[in-house]
Amino acid sequence: MIWSIILFILGFFILVKGSDVLIDGSRSIAKRLHISNWVIGITVIGIGTSIPEFSITLFSALQGKADIGLGAIIGSNTFNILMILGLVALIYPISAKKRWVSWDLTVNVLAIFSAAVIAVFPVIGGGFFEITRGEGLLFLLLFIIWIFREALRNGTDRDTDEEEPNLKIFSLHLSFIMILGGLAGVIFGGEWVVNGAKTIAFWLGASEATVGLTIVAIGTSLPELAVSLRAAYRRNFGISLGNIVGSNIFDFWGILGIAGTFTAIKIPRELLLDFGVTFVSAIILMTMMLTGVRYVLQRWQGAVMISAYIFYLIFLV
Repeated sequence: MIWSIILFILGFFILVKGSDVLIDGSRSIAKRLHISNWVIGITVIGIGTSIPEFSITLFSALQGKADIGLGAIIGSNTFNILMILGLVALIYPISAKKRWVSWDLTVNVLAIFSAAVIAVFPVIGGGFFEITRGEGLLFLLLFIIWIFREALRNGTDRDTDEEEPNLKIFSLHLSFIMILGGLAGVIFGGEWVVNGAKTIAFWLGASEATVGLTIVAIGTSLPELAVSLRAAYRRNFGISLGNIVGSNIFDFWGILGIAGTFTAIKIPRELLLDFGVTFVSAIILMTMMLTGVRYVLQRWQGAVMISAYIFYLIFLV
């Protein structure tokens, strides 16, 4: 038991540090290729900060224990929206652009909704409460289409009115080494977290899904929290908000798509309520952006979102 806890903590440390190195290398390459701040945030950084969830979900699915991975995805998305964006808004009110809300936040809602529907109903073969390989390929197709559109937007989506973040730019050679090293860290760290979480869940008498929704989900969201707060401090809301939105879309379409193509994923019925909570969280974010001061997430709205997450966490525990 003690050794499992040590591996669990060490795995999280490697996950977070590996993600940091991966993100820094990815941002350096993106900056050298003159990609806009919003596109960097929603694609490169959004995907990079979701690497911990990706590794945990893939390993847990291959081991036939999808509860932890799915719990991590769903719980991480809820934490990202309500807690991280709520905390950022409470400290630095988030100013968004109309096109971010009208397109990308809408895609975020669609990604969660489509994942919930396909997770419950047999769309392409299989049965109820199962994601088949065909459905995993469908998620991947949707994710590729979304990424392609974001790439096309780059030429006309220059965030010239945003302050550029003070990022260190590395050489292309060093950036690629950082990406490979970061990937190795999150892969090994992810495997240790899955194994440790299963042991801890058994010891506490809690379900693996609950551990995934809480301990694992919050832990794997630390990279998103760090990036969003740091970017908001520099008033770069393209990266601060885009990082969260991109991470959420990748979680449901990218991660479930890749994991589903490797093996069929059984969906625990106890996670249906949590799917609903994540979907409602995305709707709350959209509503907040369109009420009060339009396209601005204000401090009082951030406080409401944080309160909602605390209530949800108490309900889980």
